[in-house]
Amino acid sequence: MAGVWQKPCWRLVFSTAVLVRSFHVCITTGVVSLLFFKDTALRQQWLSGEYLVPCVYLALVFLSLVLYAAVCSMDPGFVKDDSTSATETSVMIEPDIGVKPRVKLRNCGFCGIQQPIRAKHCEQCGFCIHRFDHHCPWFETCIGERNHRFFWTFLLVETSLVGWTVHLVWTAFVYEASWSSWFVSNGLYLVAMFVLVLGGTATFLLVASHTYLIGINLTTWEFMSRHRITYLKDYHGDENPFDEGLLKNLWKFFLHLRLKDWGMYLMNRPAKTLGRA
Repeated sequence: MAGVWQKPCWRLVFSTAVLVRSFHVCITTGVVSLLFFKDTALRQQWLSGEYLVPCVYLALVFLSLVLYAAVCSMDPGFVKDDSTSATETSVMIEPDIGVKPRVKLRNCGFCGIQQPIRAKHCEQCGFCIHRFDHHCPWFETCIGERNHRFFWTFLLVETSLVGWTVHLVWTAFVYEASWSSWFVSNGLYLVAMFVLVLGGTATFLLVASHTYLIGINLTTWEFMSRHRITYLKDYHGDENPFDEGLLKNLWKFFLHLRLKDWGMYLMNRPAKTLGRA
């Protein structure tokens, strides 16, 4: 009986997801501990009874960890197997004038279920995801229609937190007369600064790029691969059938919580925007 349980438990404890997520938590708690146990402005404020700034900082750290856990654990938008036919289905989109482009709702070549518009199969997760954006190795999960808003919020909070932490670490560096003494006094700060600059650069670039894509209602996958995506490749240039303007795009991304029927957006586009089918 023990042998039955050992293998699954071993895989669970040492799975990539557990290791990656534990690494993130360890880095976060490690840097925060450094700020409170070494001689930093945050520690000085805490010891002098000025709790407001340290508490705000800790609240921001807690929020970032909650958002990280939410993105990791929630359903990114798994496509349910509601189709009754194993054959490829076609949706005829009839614009007001001109040609009739045909957009096919195909069955996934991996799991066999019918893929809605903007869905894609993730080989790492093994599922088709509604409004697939990308598979994120730092979360070890897919970013899709259900968790994308939480992913973006995490990036914003994390970028702000890293910027604040860089300032705290930078002001904590101690002047020493010799290089050897300087490295002894500031070694941990130096390591923390390296991690912060590396991670902060990544989160800043990600939040900037995702803000742009959210504003035009396009996913990372669509932006990178639109030339070979069936429902986008026949549109000219940067034409985007899902773009309803900045404010409406933001409203629907952050506040419209239900899964959307993206096929309706294609049906409402005029034919002149489409190339030959």
